Amino acid sequence: MAFASGTFSRLSGSNSTGGAVWLYTEAATLAAVRASGYLNNAADTYGLVDGDVVMFICSDGFGFNIMAVSGAGVATVGEAVTSA
Repeated sequence: MAFASGTFSRLSGSNSTGGAVWLYTEAATLAAVRASGYLNNAADTYGLVDGDVVMFICSDGFGFNIMAVSGAGVATVGEAVTSA
């Protein structure tokens, strides 16, 4: 599966220095959405920045991840707390 922009939304926080909280729901697994490059379009489209937190709700559970964003549109899923 690929990133589905319609299921990505900002819940709170400023977006310029990190710390914003986002919600992403997806029918894929947690492993799939945490894969390298999966959220690159979110960085470009929504302005996801280094230090933002994404809450994932997926087919096999939910999780919270701190994002590492470097350069134009390069988003890496970082440290996690998860139910799965």
